Amino acid sequence: MNNGRSGFDSVERALRRRTFATVSTLTERGHPHATGVVYALSPLGTPFALYITTRTTTRKVRNIRARPEVAVVVPVPHRFVPVFPPRCVQFLGTATVLDGDDAAAIQAFDSSWFLRRILATEHRIVAQGDGDLCFLRIRPGSTVFTYGMHTSLLANLQRPRGAIGRVAVPPDRM
Repeated sequence: MNNGRSGFDSVERALRRRTFATVSTLTERGHPHATGVVYALSPLGTPFALYITTRTTTRKVRNIRARPEVAVVVPVPHRFVPVFPPRCVQFLGTATVLDGDDAAAIQAFDSSWFLRRILATEHRIVAQGDGDLCFLRIRPGSTVFTYGMHTSLLANLQRPRGAIGRVAVPPDRM
């Protein structure tokens, strides 16, 4: 287990370079529902959170309102060996549905040209009458799990169990 600040910082850097995740929610009956999403991260120095833009009419919003527990997986492809299975960051967390004018979520989506385009697209969908704009804020538990993040490809092939890792979320980021 890597509890050091540098371990979390390394994972956060990897997450900031990505924008795609799979979020799994639970239906009212406890059935799993997974969906691909584009996410933005909270600014450095603030509580760590993923923000997702969506609409009030989506299944994930209905599920989160009923049961806020989620699982998140972010694939982290190998830069020079894209055919090799990606590394990943994964965690259990709690999601909250936020209004479409939430300042922290808007600030997160304002952090790059691509994320601003995603938010603009969501605004266009809402303008066509498909629900109201909202955001999901997902905060991880105290531990983030990784696979292959701190091992070489060769070490990963030779000792796959050695690729399993975990890092603690620093208390000042909870």
